Amino acid sequence: MASLEKNDRVKPSRSLVLLLLPLLFLIGAAVALIFLYEREAPQITLVTEIARVGRTKNLDLVLTDGKRGLRTVEAWLVQGEKKAKVFEKSYAPQGGLGLSGPARAEESFELAPAELKFKDGEAELLVQVRDYSWWAWRQGNLAEVSFPATIDIHPPLVRIVDSTRYIIPGGAGVVTYRINEEVGEHGVLLNGFFHRGFPLPDKGEGVYGAVLALPYDTKLIEQSLVRAVDLAGNETRMPFGMVMRRGTKKEDRIEISDNFLGSKLPEFDSYYPELVGTPPLEQYLEINDRIRQENNAKILEVCSHSKPERMWDGRFQRLARSSRRAGFAEYRTYYYQGKAIDHQVHLGIDLASTSQAPVKAATRGEVVFTGYLGIYGNMVILDHGFGVFTLYSHLSQIQVEVGSPVGPETVIGLTGHTGMAGGDHLHFSVLVNGIFVNPLEWWDSQWLTLNILNYL
Repeated sequence: MASLEKNDRVKPSRSLVLLLLPLLFLIGAAVALIFLYEREAPQITLVTEIARVGRTKNLDLVLTDGKRGLRTVEAWLVQGEKKAKVFEKSYAPQGGLGLSGPARAEESFELAPAELKFKDGEAELLVQVRDYSWWAWRQGNLAEVSFPATIDIHPPLVRIVDSTRYIIPGGAGVVTYRINEEVGEHGVLLNGFFHRGFPLPDKGEGVYGAVLALPYDTKLIEQSLVRAVDLAGNETRMPFGMVMRRGTKKEDRIEISDNFLGSKLPEFDSYYPELVGTPPLEQYLEINDRIRQENNAKILEVCSHSKPERMWDGRFQRLARSSRRAGFAEYRTYYYQGKAIDHQVHLGIDLASTSQAPVKAATRGEVVFTGYLGIYGNMVILDHGFGVFTLYSHLSQIQVEVGSPVGPETVIGLTGHTGMAGGDHLHFSVLVNGIFVNPLEWWDSQWLTLNILNYL
């Protein structure tokens, strides 16, 4: 009897299982169908800005699909009735059953309207992406996005208006030019160095000028052209002529004594602790070479951004009641105990007056750097606009702050002998877009008028 009761209890359980199996199968099938026939469309992101498209433009797309994954992508350039396919790709199925594609893809391709014979004007980039869903008779969910664009395949027109005729190594000049449309970048390429241009509204609409310079050691002008790049990336290069006149090489001899090393090197210990413990002569050579290069790189960085308005007019003034102690572009040979130990070039003019004499700004401008900088010691750099800067170093005191406007009567500091200076004096430099040029030209009102101001 007990055995029969037990069997009676088992039979209903087996019956329940048999009843649940079809239900579970139906639920599983429903879940599978919901997964296979999901309705979520892929997402399309155009990373590249295409408000303006030139002759060629590289585009970056990011595609995502969080459910079945990506199947295909196609892109067309459309303008009116004209339509051209510019990109397509299919994604292989992934997984053991091959039922899905990648969840994310990053694609890059080139758009070339000129090659495809499109015209300047409004257009659109049409992108379509499908996923691996079985929806729409297994064609998948479709995402379609249109990105508006303006095609501009013609480079800007550049015409040379005027330019300085002659220039010397370490000298400066000006080129003026006219551009027929708004551009994103323009200026002068002189032996590979770019001098940014600035608007000259007094010369007429679309007229610009660039103040330029030749490094002191230039042997030949191999490249001289105006470069303009419009908002679509089209570039024009227009050559111009400029004659380089040879300069004279000046040499100087500097004696380094143990007394000088003993009095000067301790100043650098707090700024360059890595040199502490190095033999004095090795420390001096490290400062005079590597640190000098680092200092000049910092100066170039500071002088790579200038105000678009010209704040100066007329000649630059020099330190009052001063005498010249060293000239620009002097090739110096350094001697220690009768032996040549180093070679450097002096990129400024040293002016000596009374001890701790007040130093005034050479002309109107704005302070863009103050502080201690290696061989230059306490230093101030002023931006005068249009890429022109002046530098004042070896100061005992600095009396201005970055961002302060200055004029010819503004005292920016006092002379001194900080940095690699053997006595109280001012090291004065003029720079054009970070290139050191000869201050003698900028102190000369006649030269400045004939070679710079007449063109601006």
